[in-house]
Amino acid sequence: MQRVGGQGREATRHRALSVSALMIMGISVNISASATPTLASLRSHYETTINVEPTVKTPLPTPPTKLFKTVRYDSDGMSLAAFVTPDPQDQKKYPAIVWITGGESNTLADFWRKGSKQNDQTASPYRDADAIMMFPILRGGNDNTGNIEVNYGEVDDVIAAAEYLATLPYIDSSRIYLGGHSTGGTLALLVSEVASSTHPNLFKAVISFGATQETMFLHEVTFTGDEQREMDLRTPANWIDDIRMPTWIIEGKRSGNYRDLKSMCDKNKNPMLQCSFIPRYDHFSVLYPLNRHLAQQIMSDETLSIDANASWTDRN
Repeated sequence: MQRVGGQGREATRHRALSVSALMIMGISVNISASATPTLASLRSHYETTINVEPTVKTPLPTPPTKLFKTVRYDSDGMSLAAFVTPDPQDQKKYPAIVWITGGESNTLADFWRKGSKQNDQTASPYRDADAIMMFPILRGGNDNTGNIEVNYGEVDDVIAAAEYLATLPYIDSSRIYLGGHSTGGTLALLVSEVASSTHPNLFKAVISFGATQETMFLHEVTFTGDEQREMDLRTPANWIDDIRMPTWIIEGKRSGNYRDLKSMCDKNKNPMLQCSFIPRYDHFSVLYPLNRHLAQQIMSDETLSIDANASWTDRN
């Protein structure tokens, strides 16, 4: 989960895929000429050609049973694994957060082992605050069936995982959040853009740490179809106008993907998307204090807010 990734190409085409362009690309879309297609509508008419078979299958991790239990959720006809905080058995309903790890986000390792306050990628402040946590394993990861689609089918997996989470008797289904870091943050943005159209009430808010304007690792994939189309449908910067649920982009200003994200945020005119860049913190050190702050707001059922210039060091 350590890789920060490159800056990505400048994504200047927010919604550049016009209806006429879609026709040229061979996508038949049943919308009026004046309508602007959403990422969700384009995905519904396109099947990706990127299908990467995992080179190594790793066993499911085994966290302490008092922290997480293994569950299975269904996505696109596949039974996929996830880890969820056990039922506290107190008859209460709790807020919950689905967390997507960085690096190769399809697979989980020792996700429950807390890092230092300078690099805690486990989002431990949420479980410390008694929020319910879910870590989904995505298609092709660990012992899951399916192949890796590099932020395409994985969007459906995250949505399906959250739908499963909402059915648990100890979950307040009106207070489910989505969070992710680095490559997981990029996937969280794509999920926000799609779910805003397909599942508008699924997430109360989305929290994206250290994302990039476009999906990493695509340059390492051998394309058998339309490379530009595959890139476009995985580039969050193209679809920020689709976001209709509160969504936060957060990054430290000292290093990481700050410059890449600032370029995207400077163009943003969508009030549902907020960007917060934290001085004196980097791609990793920003995680603990900001997650701790957000966890407190979630447990108090407050509207999420961030003062980028607050003295976060005093809150560690």
